[in-house]
Amino acid sequence: MRRTVLVSIAGGAAYALAASFGHQAQTLGETLPLRALGTAAALWLPCAAVLYALFSLGDRLAARRICKEEKPFRPLRVMALMLACWLPMWLVCFPGAFSYDVPFQLEQVFTGAYSAHHPLAHTLLLGGCVVLGRALGSITLGAALYTAVQMALLAACFAAACASVSRFASARAARWAAAFFAVYPLHMMMSVSATKDVLFGGLFALTLALTTEALLRGVTRRLGASLVLASAGMMLLRNNAVYAAVAWVLLILICMRRRAARVCACVALGIAVSFAANGVMKAATHAVDGDLCEMLSWPIQQMARARSLHGELLTDEERAAVDALMPNESWRLYDPTISDPVKFEFDTQELLRDPGYYAKIYVSIGKKCPKAYADALVMHTYSFWYPYGEYGVSGYYLQLGVTDQYYDWCDFEHIESRSLAPRVLEALKWRFGAQGAMQWPVIGYFFNMGAIVWAMMFFVLRAWRNGGGARLAAAMLPVLLWGTFLLGPVMAGRYIYPFVCALPVLASRERG
Repeated sequence: MRRTVLVSIAGGAAYALAASFGHQAQTLGETLPLRALGTAAALWLPCAAVLYALFSLGDRLAARRICKEEKPFRPLRVMALMLACWLPMWLVCFPGAFSYDVPFQLEQVFTGAYSAHHPLAHTLLLGGCVVLGRALGSITLGAALYTAVQMALLAACFAAACASVSRFASARAARWAAAFFAVYPLHMMMSVSATKDVLFGGLFALTLALTTEALLRGVTRRLGASLVLASAGMMLLRNNAVYAAVAWVLLILICMRRRAARVCACVALGIAVSFAANGVMKAATHAVDGDLCEMLSWPIQQMARARSLHGELLTDEERAAVDALMPNESWRLYDPTISDPVKFEFDTQELLRDPGYYAKIYVSIGKKCPKAYADALVMHTYSFWYPYGEYGVSGYYLQLGVTDQYYDWCDFEHIESRSLAPRVLEALKWRFGAQGAMQWPVIGYFFNMGAIVWAMMFFVLRAWRNGGGARLAAAMLPVLLWGTFLLGPVMAGRYIYPFVCALPVLASRERG
């Protein structure tokens, strides 16, 4: 009772603050801190009361579960069910959704000029399938082959994650998780998208499930090996996962010490395996490193906002420094919700020429324009922690179909869309892809990025309220990963995908 009240109060404060600041960001385009704090104070106790009621409801529902012998969980059947549910979307989008970074990755494969800016493991898998298809007479056939391989791998990851849930929770919980993976529309749409986020999402869900199982039940040889491989694969597909995993290992070792030492050792070994594998691929492909500016979305947005809105407050030296980093007055391209317009013009070499000097300029401007810096941060990230009323982020929520952009390097056939239901595809591009289904009342919130994060945080709070320990330790992994995504260039539908994949694992209650 006491713990429930304390967790409800703490969680209520967090939700109230997110709601008040997020609402201002969406409606005003800036924040008014004192007014936001006042609104949060008014929302605090109602939010806490809602949390308390949800915790109590969950307890009552759990108590009603009838303990009886369950049918064994069949992962292969579940995998087949998922593929059957996703197949219609593949036919609608055939040969798949080839957009985002795909043209740049294929350029690397066909020109041989590789870059570690995109995950090499994904680039080589994608490129290998497309090259094989072209050798067989059709590059579109190669694209379809990649989509089929990806769908099979994703279904296998989800089925294995559900099997893990059946071991630490119940077969019933595993079947509910499998149903979510099979029929939730975002899984259907992402399963046919060639972006790296798809396989990363599947491996993240599997890693989270295996980590939870290992913390709850102990590490067996088979489970440990599975955790090493899953975590290594996950980290090969996104650097964000490496940062989150390193922070997670350090945090859990400090908090749990010996109780989690073997689990942390498995994840640490996964980190080492991913580094080794990536090193081999870099050496084999002679890949160059990515641009440092990919890690600088926050400071780029903050300096661009200060320069464009409050240039009169800056000294000549500060204006000149910003102009040097953002040549041709590219700071005028500042978009509050996405860093790409300014970031693409950012002069990283100028920054590296004297990083200490530019760090001082950054701090100096921040002292003069603290609100501009704070507003730039809030406007850049609010859709990832506030359930927005309309999708106001630059760019599509989810790109469907085949893009014909960025193919200047290609002097042969491009991947072509051969949808078996082109009208359905066009409708999905607008009704779902462009706005994330937000034009549909209530339904849109099932795909709302902020709402998904709020659901994830609820399960984290529930783990804390239920005694913390192993479940809370496992739940810290998606929280830490979410923290790294806040540093990204934009909040978009594909970036929320790993957290959608984590939901059924987080929601599953352990045995006993």
